[in-house]
Amino acid sequence: MKKWHENRAADIGLRAGGAALLGIVWLLALRLHHMSQATAPRDASSLMILLSGVTFLCASAGSALLFVGGGLWESVEVSARWKRVPTLASTSPIFIERDLENDVEPAMQSRSAA
Repeated sequence: MKKWHENRAADIGLRAGGAALLGIVWLLALRLHHMSQATAPRDASSLMILLSGVTFLCASAGSALLFVGGGLWESVEVSARWKRVPTLASTSPIFIERDLENDVEPAMQSRSAA
């Protein structure tokens, strides 16, 4: 079964959405530039900071959608270095048995024995 992002129409739609986001970013950046020209460098308002964050997020998402399109959802092979390893207890040939009745730390045992 094909996934929704594997057809040509979805790829074109995703890339068009990315281009639209970059157009919105252009307008936000222009507004932010005009706002910054009218204020002192250290007097950034919360609106300017919010516009900066939204500009960054839209630029990142728009660039990813425009240049990669439906490839954002492709599966990739993870190298052996980054794969999750099973827990130690399930793969270890050595079984460590704990005595739950006398469960004290080894440092405490050596002090009490001395």
